[in-house]
Amino acid sequence: MKYYIYDFDGTIYDGDSSVDFFKFCLSKNKKIIKLIPKIIIKYLSYKAKYISITDFKEYVFSFLKYFQDAEDLVYEFWSINERKIKKFYLDKEHSKDIIISASPEFLLKPICQKLKVKDLIASDVDIKNGKFTGKNNRGEIKVKNLYAKYPKIIIEEMYSDSMHDKPLFLLANHSYIVKKNKIYDYDTYKPNFIKRFWNWGWGVYHKNEELWNYLIVGALTTLVSILTYALFAKGFKFNYVLSNIFSWIITVIFAYFTNKWFVFHSRVKSILKEFISFAGSRILTLIVDTGCMALFIELIHMNDLAAKFLDQFIILVMNYGISKFLVFRKK
Repeated sequence: MKYYIYDFDGTIYDGDSSVDFFKFCLSKNKKIIKLIPKIIIKYLSYKAKYISITDFKEYVFSFLKYFQDAEDLVYEFWSINERKIKKFYLDKEHSKDIIISASPEFLLKPICQKLKVKDLIASDVDIKNGKFTGKNNRGEIKVKNLYAKYPKIIIEEMYSDSMHDKPLFLLANHSYIVKKNKIYDYDTYKPNFIKRFWNWGWGVYHKNEELWNYLIVGALTTLVSILTYALFAKGFKFNYVLSNIFSWIITVIFAYFTNKWFVFHSRVKSILKEFISFAGSRILTLIVDTGCMALFIELIHMNDLAAKFLDQFIILVMNYGISKFLVFRKK
């Protein structure tokens, strides 16, 4: 049997239904606002790959615990937001449509029933507490869930606004990219130059994500090191050895947390033990750092700030090896 597959958010719905539902529920219960600071922290943790997308979404949907009548809220939400279903989709006949989305099933089910689509495959989320009872229905999981339910399906057409749905695009006889109210053929669609440059850069980044993250964090750590050294050497007029030691202490604290969260994604619970290991391992680079500065300043008579800047390249390489193979090594 041939079916027509549609993503939901951004494809047939103008926006993100989960975000809109959150804002709608916030208007009903202002207590939800106290979740927002932690939601931001959870989002940053997800982007840093410290938690999964499921963990992030579960915390967002934890606002459901504030409502005893969440199902009624969903129907009220759609009475207001049904207008955001795109016209191109309303003009179609839906008896062979399957909507497949990462959004919660409880949220999309009422509107899908009203549109009389053939079926809905979405993330299974408990409407009472926001907990996922299965995997987040995203990317390859969409394909797996679709074929689990329709093992002999023929995808005649596939519509989505996101390249996360590439696995489904490649399985369809005809695939289409939806951008706002315009529909483009997937095989010939080319984003604008900025988008293509971004996609290229994102691809390069993901080929060696850990190294690129370290270079970014390393650049920031180097900046912290130089600025704090300048503060002690020029601001407080300490000699270069003492300034270097004080700078090292501040830089090590900064480097520990940024490397732990954004580079190596360490999940070790004993932060104190790990920090002591991290700081201890960097005593070697402190010795090398101070030795290089003594060489550049005392023997070559280089300006101390220039010496500090130059020796950071040596320290950057040493610190990466120490962090990767000694401190944050995979267990």
